[in-house]
Amino acid sequence: MRAGVTTNVVDPLREGAGRGSDAYGGGMSDHTGSPAPSSPRPWDPPGDGAGGRSAAPRPATALLVCVLAVVAAANGVFCLVVIEDADVAAVLAGAVAMAAASAVLVPLGPRFPGAVAVAVVLAAALPYLVDSDWRELALAGGLVWPVLALAWSAANLVRRARGPRGAAAGAVAFAGYAVFVAVVRGAEGPALVEALNASAPVLGGAALALYGRLAQARAERARQEERERALLAERARIDERRRLAREMHDVVSHQVSLIVLQAGALASTSADPGVREIADRIRAAGGRAVDELREMVGVLNDPSSVRPDPPESFGPAADVPDPLGPVAEAGDAGQRVELTVRGDLAGLPPHVARALHRVVQESLTNARKHAPGAAVGLTVARNPDAVLVEAVNPVDDGLSGPLIEGTGTGLEGLRHRVEMLDGSLRAGREGDGFRVAAVVPLPGGPDGPDTGTGTGGRR
Repeated sequence: MRAGVTTNVVDPLREGAGRGSDAYGGGMSDHTGSPAPSSPRPWDPPGDGAGGRSAAPRPATALLVCVLAVVAAANGVFCLVVIEDADVAAVLAGAVAMAAASAVLVPLGPRFPGAVAVAVVLAAALPYLVDSDWRELALAGGLVWPVLALAWSAANLVRRARGPRGAAAGAVAFAGYAVFVAVVRGAEGPALVEALNASAPVLGGAALALYGRLAQARAERARQEERERALLAERARIDERRRLAREMHDVVSHQVSLIVLQAGALASTSADPGVREIADRIRAAGGRAVDELREMVGVLNDPSSVRPDPPESFGPAADVPDPLGPVAEAGDAGQRVELTVRGDLAGLPPHVARALHRVVQESLTNARKHAPGAAVGLTVARNPDAVLVEAVNPVDDGLSGPLIEGTGTGLEGLRHRVEMLDGSLRAGREGDGFRVAAVVPLPGGPDGPDTGTGTGGRR
């Protein structure tokens, strides 16, 4: 064991590695990713939509039928109350006929808007043609059911007419009804006024339907604009990633390669064994940096390359880093690390091992920059469905040693890397210390829990 590194391997059966899920931000959450079934839209015919046609009536259709039936019954009671010596049988027959028309026409309206509009006009004109108590009530303006039925049929025609033939039939029927009422009620007032009164329900229903279609069009336009903005933003991100990849390949990678060559030359020419050893370390570290830069360039050009590795049939995976490798490097640099391992970290999938390597590396680097000289408590626990990492270090402005200011990009980039594997990362101050907690799911297990992703301050 290297100096500065204290290792405590805990038996998961005795200590209960499964408790790590609660200790790191709660139990695993299940995100299936399956899209929610879309509900039928108000302007779709009954049963149309994602689920196909269905014989069961929609709740809105049943509700409208009930409302019109209740209005028909109320009209019958009103007729019996206001008309003396009313024929109860005729009034009851008329109320039943209006309720039956509601039950038949409303379900058929979405599929046959033009024919239903003509049928509603005929039903609304029938009381004027039959010499009964209903005619007297209609001439007195006491019929309510035709008003509601005409308004609904007009709105239904505007929303659902599929071709000019049905729309024209409905429009002609409505115009004919207005003329008919103006002629029949000519003795009650000016013909133009009576025609406008008869057209009011039709115009009102059509206006409501047009407003609904306008709102629908506006909502669809807003969704389209949002999709276009998302595409433009994604395009800008792709362009920026490619620009960064070019810069890293052309500038950074070149400079690091020069450092490796110069370190190799120093190791070959120096007579001091200590200098040669340090030069060999610099050359080895630079070589690893070049390899990592190449991997980063590939990630920037193809973000999907950080997803889980291909199956073995595609050939052997690239060199898989040791998740705890940065601990040994930190000990060589004089950093004190108190390491606790729960579970067996051998045999981890390559993409999980790489992510854990980065989490451990960045956590220790972060502690060296902001808490130099302080011991870091590092815990790595493997559960059946995820690997959990926690790094805690004290934060004390009085600590000795150089304090290096950070830009915050390290933890932010690490969070994105973990999230691309459906994991989560949380970093921030807790009391007198700074805590980094990450969850990296294992293949075959549920997604990692939401530990409050994001960085908790500039580190």
